[in-house]
Amino acid sequence: MWPSRFRVESTWIAAVLLAGATLSCGSSRIAGPHDLARLGAAESRWNARAFADYSYEIFIGCFCTPEVTRWTRVTVRDGAVVQAEHLEPHPDIPLTTLDYWHPIDTVFSRVHAAMVDRGSSSYLRDIVVEYDPTLGYPTRVEFVSRPDIADGGATWELRNVTPLPPP
Repeated sequence: MWPSRFRVESTWIAAVLLAGATLSCGSSRIAGPHDLARLGAAESRWNARAFADYSYEIFIGCFCTPEVTRWTRVTVRDGAVVQAEHLEPHPDIPLTTLDYWHPIDTVFSRVHAAMVDRGSSSYLRDIVVEYDPTLGYPTRVEFVSRPDIADGGATWELRNVTPLPPP
């Protein structure tokens, strides 16, 4: 006869394993609870920052227009992108719109949607995110497409978030 403590612990362990297997098999997410917890903690750090207006630099690696696939400094005021400029301007690749760039709050929203909404991210096999340890913003987001999807993935790299002085 097994000691009662062992029976309780082994029953608890079996229940946890069964719940984990059920969640992973029946989940419509490409990210697990740990990924969502990391995202939530990072977003909390971002929301606790001491400034509202900021600039940041972003590189988007994708099969996109060349206007997008260059390091760009994005300026955000009152929660909206008000300016974008390439760090190394090229006369043949002018910036024609601000529509390609977003406030970091929107980056968080898009990462969350890709993690949990299989309808909008059904082409994805995985999403890998790294966060700034102090401010929490995503420093690298890799959208990994399924192998049967050509040109579906993308990588966003963000860096150098800088508070702006009041206007």
